[in-house]
Amino acid sequence: MLLEFTVENFRSFRDPTTLSMMASSDKSMPDNISREEALKNDNVLNSAVIYGPNASGKTNLVLAITILRNFVINSHNHQKGTGLNHQPFAFNEECIDQPTKFSIKFVHQQVLYEYSMSYDHNRIVEEELNHYPHGKMAMIFSRRENEFKFNRDRTEQEVISRRTLDNQLYLSTSVQFNYAATTPTFEWFQKHLVAIDNTDFPGLTEKAIEFINHNKKAKELMVKALQIADLGITGIEGKVTKVPIQRLYEVVPPQILGVMTVLGNEARQTDLRFTHKVQGDDGVEVEKQLPYIFESEGTRKLFNILGPMIGVLQKGGTLVVDELDTKLHHDISDWLVSLFHDPAQNRKKAQLIFNTHDQLFLDLTRFRRDQIWFTERSPSNGTSELFSLAEFRERKDRDVLKAYQMGRYGALPCISPSKVV
Repeated sequence: MLLEFTVENFRSFRDPTTLSMMASSDKSMPDNISREEALKNDNVLNSAVIYGPNASGKTNLVLAITILRNFVINSHNHQKGTGLNHQPFAFNEECIDQPTKFSIKFVHQQVLYEYSMSYDHNRIVEEELNHYPHGKMAMIFSRRENEFKFNRDRTEQEVISRRTLDNQLYLSTSVQFNYAATTPTFEWFQKHLVAIDNTDFPGLTEKAIEFINHNKKAKELMVKALQIADLGITGIEGKVTKVPIQRLYEVVPPQILGVMTVLGNEARQTDLRFTHKVQGDDGVEVEKQLPYIFESEGTRKLFNILGPMIGVLQKGGTLVVDELDTKLHHDISDWLVSLFHDPAQNRKKAQLIFNTHDQLFLDLTRFRRDQIWFTERSPSNGTSELFSLAEFRERKDRDVLKAYQMGRYGALPCISPSKVV
């Protein structure tokens, strides 16, 4: 379970900014929180919703989590001299050459972990991993550029550190050498943290097809979910095939090219079809298949996010989604969120973090005060701030939607009354 994520000097987040999933002492809505043995008396939120005007930093927060995950999973593949995805705060000259910093706290296999890293254009500046196997902090490794400190397995870790390039994370490299102490952290990032910063990305569709083809139970749940959403879908069939790139322009219609991913000398062609049960002219029900591209954009988005959503609900994990509500009716979005607040559906303590413009979620009968967050960007210096509704100490019977619309919490666009034409 994700406990905290902190970002500094990344895009619009100049100063250290923390999203906390730790529950307050509020006793309301017990189904919206989970008990975690590793934390003793503390509880963790099952979901968090983030509001704010356009360009306030909501998407940047999701991107920060995505980039950290990608670093951990892929940085061992970096070649010597490969530049890093450094996107510092751009409106301050001092920040441009300063490192971006990420830190994260999570619980995996009933052990608390703390991981942090910072980097600039060319190298990893700092990196550290601690855990609490018996309730007391123990350092696994610490790094300042290419200077390492180890409190355990020194001989083994020193060999690995000498094989870690300055633009690679030691966490990533050490796992490739089968170092046992860092493997649980890597596996949490790889298997239990899912970040979606673009729900229209074709790769999501391919992953969803792979998911249903290799997990019969997941396919059944996917069809059931689409039926519950009242989309008239009764079945799904899909496959992804490789096509030599030289054949593309001769045999593939333009509308199909849009759902193909080119990889080197090959392209991956997606063939996804949804089955609908309809009534014929004679009154008899028949099943008809429609290609994926003929479905509505809302149906396609729902299919793309249902795969990872069912995945984290099945095995536990944290799903982070940018603009969950886009192209979806509020009732469908509300139903998706409710899955994480239902103990019968969420038996593995899964979490959902999403940003949205759907103000109907501003409802204290659906969310606790510590689950509602806001982003706001300073008009004077361009920095983003992140803060929780819990900081306002609102009454539980407060109409927070009305209060938000009246500007009580900020995080609203300031639209000029000037005429455009």
